[in-house]
Amino acid sequence: MELKQIYDINNLKLRFDDKKALEIKTLKFHNGLIYGICGNFGSGKTSLLKVLSGETKQTSGSVLYQGSPFKRNIFGTIKEQKDVNYLDISSVNTSRTVGQLIKRNFPSKTQQIKSRHFTGFQMEALWKTSVNLISEGEKHWLKTVMGVEKDPRVLLIDDYGLYIDPRTEMVLRKKILKMNNILGTTIILSSHSDYFLKQFASVIIYLDNGHVSKVRKGFKRNSVRKNK
Repeated sequence: MELKQIYDINNLKLRFDDKKALEIKTLKFHNGLIYGICGNFGSGKTSLLKVLSGETKQTSGSVLYQGSPFKRNIFGTIKEQKDVNYLDISSVNTSRTVGQLIKRNFPSKTQQIKSRHFTGFQMEALWKTSVNLISEGEKHWLKTVMGVEKDPRVLLIDDYGLYIDPRTEMVLRKKILKMNNILGTTIILSSHSDYFLKQFASVIIYLDNGHVSKVRKGFKRNSVRKNK
């Protein structure tokens, strides 16, 4: 069965003043797959994720989401895409405790999330700790848990694996794979290394100085997904 396109990029250019951030001739993402975006620091990974989320408007070119450009308000600003969830470290910076943050974002299923992700002495302690006081690795864990629980059509995760140890990464990977397999969520992760991405991304896109340098097939698996 042929997968439908969820993103279609053509002649994309993104500049900040005189600095080029992205210049991509063509790039397509298909519904229900896991993609890895790989490149060195400054290669354009975060910029691409922000364009895909609608958070950043491209300077020129076409970015279609499900066949249409992002909707804009009367001021030309892209409207918030509720079914696209972009996560970065800054998205979980707050003086609230982890538990308070979860309750604020998921008031109807706080206890279910706590029992699913925050059991055991160490995780219970994390639940009661201010987000500003937890480590970068714990923030990475937290933002991924929040992304999984929001159940978006598209989940975008920046700097995947950068701050976490291999054991924690394996736990997160299982959650991401479960989300993809059961719900059919399209997941796009960026990383400076393809080490983790090769183990579960279906397609890996390599960026170099804002350009796509190569696209490679990644991990192949057979699964049945629901169409979102």
